[in-house]
Amino acid sequence: MLNIPFYKNAKDGSHCVQACLKSILKFYFPDKNYSFRYLDKQTNHRNNTVTWDSAMLLFLYKLNFEIIYITNFDYQKFAEKGEKYLESFWTDEVYQYQKQYSNFEKEQKLAKKLIKNKDIRILKRSAKLSDLKTLFSKGYLIMIPINPFILENKKWFGNHMVLITGITKQFIYFHDSGLPPYKNRKTTLEKFWKAASNNNSRSVDLIAVKH
Repeated sequence: MLNIPFYKNAKDGSHCVQACLKSILKFYFPDKNYSFRYLDKQTNHRNNTVTWDSAMLLFLYKLNFEIIYITNFDYQKFAEKGEKYLESFWTDEVYQYQKQYSNFEKEQKLAKKLIKNKDIRILKRSAKLSDLKTLFSKGYLIMIPINPFILENKKWFGNHMVLITGITKQFIYFHDSGLPPYKNRKTTLEKFWKAASNNNSRSVDLIAVKH
């Protein structure tokens, strides 16, 4: 298991991405401190909103991280078609959730910047469990968005970023910033992948970074 610093979510519960970033940055740059306020600005995040990946990836790129981003989301189409693409790509449940907690116009502008960056390696497909195992074994730190309610055997929908800290044949360990927060939370690989795929109803995204 990797000894990655752990940070809990802010009180509003909307800083899971920023908590993961704080862990990654502290792991690679132990003498530096990054506040939620600073990371909010870098990731285009406001309280009680969803953090999309584009701004975060561009921020990590500026810090000279090597980045592999596996996603079935078509940033080219989103940059061109905007909200129309989102309606066609997501289920209605996910679309309504994102519409409530996102700024589609801002994210479309960021998508245009992202697709122009050829150094961020984007693989347009759903991530596989083998991707997770291989990239983790090669020393990448890995973030994956999950539906946390599935881990609790609930039927609600949510989107929550976690940071992987360890993998065995049967189990996976990850920093879950909460709320409530769990350092090195443990569950089976099977259950985790169900949470990542929202019970096999969506593709799995994976962000792997190394410095």
